[in-house]
Amino acid sequence: MEHIEYIRGLQRGSYNDFKKLYELYYDNLYGFVFSLTKSHNISKEIVQETFIKLWLNREKLRSDGSLKSYLFKISKNIIIDRLRKQVKNPVFDDYLDYCDTLESGESNMDSKMDLDLFIQRLEVAKTKLTARQKEIFELSKEQGKPAKEIAESLSISEQTVYNTLSVALQILKKEVGYTGLAFFVLFF
Repeated sequence: MEHIEYIRGLQRGSYNDFKKLYELYYDNLYGFVFSLTKSHNISKEIVQETFIKLWLNREKLRSDGSLKSYLFKISKNIIIDRLRKQVKNPVFDDYLDYCDTLESGESNMDSKMDLDLFIQRLEVAKTKLTARQKEIFELSKEQGKPAKEIAESLSISEQTVYNTLSVALQILKKEVGYTGLAFFVLFF
């Protein structure tokens, strides 16, 4: 059995045994998650969430089962839940269009960008927007709010929301590049 004494300690609520299991499995679990997400930040979040769920469900653990399999299953389910939320994101169709563009055109390694680097570049690029453009962009693309709701909350017309968002996207495309901006569509 894999580290059964630590698992039994964890079941009894031993934080020291939990820490030992964390240290034993963190790297392996992180590698698995990173291979699926390709993002260091997202991988760290998912691994942390996995261990939180392990701690919260420690009393239900079976000491005769594989802890490694259990941790990987928790992580896999977290990733699937996140993907389901992304598919429901109103801009996911734009990302699929972007993927089609990559397959038919520029698919070299130079056109691909690491998500963490993209997020840094996006934050810098958003400083080029006016306060209103940034606000509308964040409400629409980061929070997924519809134009009608944004218009009502800001006391402006829906057309103003669309126009402002269009200008903001043009500025961001110029600053980040089309390839980078498409990452935003997938993860936000």
